[in-house]
Amino acid sequence: MERIINALLSIIAVVILFGAVNVSTVGAAEPAYGLPTTVNPAASYLFFHHNYYVETKGADGDCKYYDILKAFTAKGYTVISEIRPKDVSVIEYGKKAAADVRKLLDAGVSPEKIRVAGHSKGGVIVLQVAAQLDNPKISYAILAGCGIKGLAKGYPDLGKLKGNFLSLYAASDKVAASCGPEFLQTREGFTGKEIALDNPTGHQLFFTPVAAWLEPISGWLKQGK
Repeated sequence: MERIINALLSIIAVVILFGAVNVSTVGAAEPAYGLPTTVNPAASYLFFHHNYYVETKGADGDCKYYDILKAFTAKGYTVISEIRPKDVSVIEYGKKAAADVRKLLDAGVSPEKIRVAGHSKGGVIVLQVAAQLDNPKISYAILAGCGIKGLAKGYPDLGKLKGNFLSLYAASDKVAASCGPEFLQTREGFTGKEIALDNPTGHQLFFTPVAAWLEPISGWLKQGK
């Protein structure tokens, strides 16, 4: 009887151990992408603002949010990003996002080392951040973030923005469009470049970190223009 009990206890211990290992493997958390507790002024920082899809359906759907963040991390950036509350105002969230950028500036990070990028609704938030900061030395990338009818009231005056701007969108996109002629007019404190990508996937082009958009944005961000 004692042998049977000991054998049963051994089996139970193995099952518990296997279960613990399995849970720790399957439930492994993604890396944290919050504001760093210790700011390195020499590092290059990239704030990324996701689209409405992630805002409403989370990071585990068709839009590979964490894969995108990891792709930017692999390019050498300290990536800062978070999943927004559902249906948050682009104007109000833009104020919060701009305050996060100011924290880096106040910690001694030069504006040339800060990039802010976003897709779709995240791109509109990027424009709001630029309007709040009014800093000509920060670089901003708008990924299919202009011309979205449902967010028309969330756009700042593009003619008054300052900074270095890149707009990327798929020519086949039925949701977003060009940022317009004002975006391409170089003026004091502002430079703008726009590329319409020949790609059939439309607005969902930016759902995954594919070379079609990752290469042009990476090259542009590296140059800072």
